[in-house]
Amino acid sequence: MITHKGIIEKINSDKITVRILQQSACSSCHARGACMAADSKEKIVELTDHTGQFTLHEQVIIEGKESIGYKAVFWAFLLPLIILIVMLVLTTGYWHFSEMEAALSALLALTPYYLLLYLLRNKMAHTFQFSIKKNH
Repeated sequence: MITHKGIIEKINSDKITVRILQQSACSSCHARGACMAADSKEKIVELTDHTGQFTLHEQVIIEGKESIGYKAVFWAFLLPLIILIVMLVLTTGYWHFSEMEAALSALLALTPYYLLLYLLRNKMAHTFQFSIKKNH
């Protein structure tokens, strides 16, 4: 289970906006100020809740199934990498493009992919559902 602590920023009927602080494993280390690897980012997550049990600025826990993470890695990293490699193989081996033309073609091949992801963002948002619960 993927869990993050967060604070409720906004509530609009059944839509709850939660700010979470995403941290790398070393960001809680006492030497993080001297280390370039320390990393933490604030993220905004929008959730649906019909219970009405949450209040503004309340600390909550956001949970998601581990499979959500695997799906996100596939769509964000693995599939674009496959598209790049296939295009590079096709353009250099089959169509005999120069290296520069092959690289540009491979990058341009990602344009329709990311456009399609953008157009399907609302449908995909239903796939990547998180739940919210009180932080006790």
